[in-house]
Amino acid sequence: MLIFVAMLLSKNRIDYVLAHLGQHWLSNKGVEEAFVFVASNRPSPEGLKAKIVFPLSLEDQPGPQTICFEGEELLVLYPLSSDSDPFELDAQGTLWFRHDFLSSAFYLLSGMQEVQAKPQDAFGRFSYQQSIQKAYNFVNKPLVNYYFELILKGFMVYCERHGLSFQRQRLFEHFGFLLSHDVDRVAFHHPRLMAYRVLQLLGLKPSNVGKTVLLQHLRAGLRHQLSFGAVSDPWWNFSWMTALEKKLGLRSTFFFLSREEGQRNAWYRFNSRKIKNLITDLNTDGFEVSLHGTFRSVDDPDRLLKQKQALAKVSGLEPLGIRQHFLLFKHPTTFRVQETAGLAYDSTLSFHDHDGFRNAYCYPFHPYDFENDRAFTIWEFPLVMMEVSVLQYRGLGLDDLADAANRHIDEALRFGGLFGLLWHNCRLNDLEYPGVQLFYEQLLERIVAKSPQSITGSALLHCLDTF
Repeated sequence: MLIFVAMLLSKNRIDYVLAHLGQHWLSNKGVEEAFVFVASNRPSPEGLKAKIVFPLSLEDQPGPQTICFEGEELLVLYPLSSDSDPFELDAQGTLWFRHDFLSSAFYLLSGMQEVQAKPQDAFGRFSYQQSIQKAYNFVNKPLVNYYFELILKGFMVYCERHGLSFQRQRLFEHFGFLLSHDVDRVAFHHPRLMAYRVLQLLGLKPSNVGKTVLLQHLRAGLRHQLSFGAVSDPWWNFSWMTALEKKLGLRSTFFFLSREEGQRNAWYRFNSRKIKNLITDLNTDGFEVSLHGTFRSVDDPDRLLKQKQALAKVSGLEPLGIRQHFLLFKHPTTFRVQETAGLAYDSTLSFHDHDGFRNAYCYPFHPYDFENDRAFTIWEFPLVMMEVSVLQYRGLGLDDLADAANRHIDEALRFGGLFGLLWHNCRLNDLEYPGVQLFYEQLLERIVAKSPQSITGSALLHCLDTF
């Protein structure tokens, strides 16, 4: 490896991008030894023979430009040429890339944009509205995968010229389906919610449903309370959910939320009899039980560790993964907190207000520690779609959600990547969302028909160990 003068990407950052590129091909020493990295403000090295030249931009911020690659438009964040061809193999057998694809990939994959930005969301979340995906309309496209595809096409041309072996690899034959559920609420007829509905009925609290619907909910709640639980609660629907998934050959991950000061965290306790029995049943049936970090856990390592230990005590198994509640996240602080707690993966990173690829990548990846200029050891399993993002934040309907899911799955299929779907148990209530249970069942059936590999977070960790 030859590096000419300083550039925006440090050697560690170059290695970071190349390590993730390595998820897509079986590295070849003859290819890697040919790498040359040249800052864009320096003259091109002369007399290069049989090298692979990556130009590196010195710009701090992206200046996107669209190029054409195999008949498809591709946005490059750090363009360096007006040449329409992304790479060229010269007469000396040297491969020249025309743009800085490494910096383009690093900017998106590392989360640099949100480290530099000031969160504008009321909860301190980095939102789609302030993202480069919104500015250039590519949230539905995992651009980093496309950059890697382009680089590998160049490697393939280089290997053919020099008689070197070249072999690709995919994480999944078709695509991986990581289905998950955040267990935020378990009682639709909770006394606290019933009291709130009375206030809504009296016009003392805002409501997005009419009085007739509120009365229906209150009557159903009274029947449930007076029956001492004999009449089922629509948010305690775990038997229906797991039976459906088992019928379809699926297994999912359930993220359990701890109690904490304030109304937005759990209203149940890990050690309550119902929750303990539920966790036992999930473990027995091959589902995964992991942690849903509370609001205050995002920057409090002691608090998060206690929550992890409390769940492990009830489950009998150490939770390996986490998703932060409300998709609340502070990059890179939260990753450091999670690593300190001994968690192996996170699956928080999706925009709360839009489905799609927050880091523009449909593979598991290691986040970047900017303070120490290195990759974190924890894995990020990208969450591509949360039902709340589509139905609530975007204000779309169920059919729109199905169309969006198909688009995301098509991208995962293209690269043998991962489609992560979150659906809350408390968003499967026909009383609140008429027809949602049938829709959800049909959605899973359509996904299964595309022949994914159903995988939990813990199973994906094992897959990565042997990949």
